[in-house]
Amino acid sequence: MKKSLLLIIGLCLFVGCSEGDADPDLKVKERASEFAEAYFNYDFERVQKLITADSQKWLQFAASNISQADIDLLNSQQTSATVEVESCEYVNDSTSLVTVSVRDFMQKDSIGQAGVMTDEGLFRLTLVEQDGKHYVRMEGLPRSEKQSRD
Repeated sequence: MKKSLLLIIGLCLFVGCSEGDADPDLKVKERASEFAEAYFNYDFERVQKLITADSQKWLQFAASNISQADIDLLNSQQTSATVEVESCEYVNDSTSLVTVSVRDFMQKDSIGQAGVMTDEGLFRLTLVEQDGKHYVRMEGLPRSEKQSRD
């Protein structure tokens, strides 16, 4: 009985490990999704841990342009922004481009203007591997590649 139980547990562990290797992009996709969820829900404290050091200036810029009207708009929403990874492609051994679809997010497109809620946008994120972990490299503020119907 004990041998059978150990065999079953061993098989489960083997299958579980094999499935994790089935999608080598999984860590990159998870990091991109985590970043987009935090960024588009304006959790900049969490975003700070997910970006490269040279991206900090862009995060500070984004945070400095949030107005009270933006905060009020975000607080009035019944749902948070949602994220879905659309695609992932490798540029080289340490750089990936991940396209994410974001729904129900506040879009800021002009300095000094209040943000507006947007139904959907597509964003392309650059992720780089540093010390075995993936980080988003911001070369500007994320801009939607898909125009909203708003």
